[in-house]
Amino acid sequence: MPDDRMEINPLEWSEHFFKTTGLLVSIDDKGKANMMALDWKTIGDLWYHPIITIAVAYNRYTYELLDKYTDEFTLNMPTSKINHAIDIAGSYSGRNIDKIKKANLKMIPGKKITVPTIEDCLLSYECKILGSSKTEFKKSHHLFFGEILVAYASKELIT
Repeated sequence: MPDDRMEINPLEWSEHFFKTTGLLVSIDDKGKANMMALDWKTIGDLWYHPIITIAVAYNRYTYELLDKYTDEFTLNMPTSKINHAIDIAGSYSGRNIDKIKKANLKMIPGKKITVPTIEDCLLSYECKILGSSKTEFKKSHHLFFGEILVAYASKELIT
């Protein structure tokens, strides 16, 4: 684990979770990582398990990856150092371009899952999808419920 972050209780520092656009990372069937910008997210406790719920539009490449190729994802709240990655993640499709390479991001291998986290983030979460659901109120999006297996906070945030 890099020196600039440490493991935390998943529900600590949630104020930064809610006020920051996240970078969601998933992988394809060959293990290649892709990211998307994500604002529609929540964090909490469900049946004594720390859970992140994300809403992903059906037409997004990330939906295809989560639906067909992996049952894991990471969610990363970037520091200002890599804030440019949010614009890149939200402006291109992973079907056509390697957004992680374009944003010049460094990835950290997952500790409990195969999907990596992103270096230089205030918070990062490794999640295993427990279930998903169609939404009736927002039919363009699908909800994924990820159990947080491990969470990290930047020492910059903690100190």
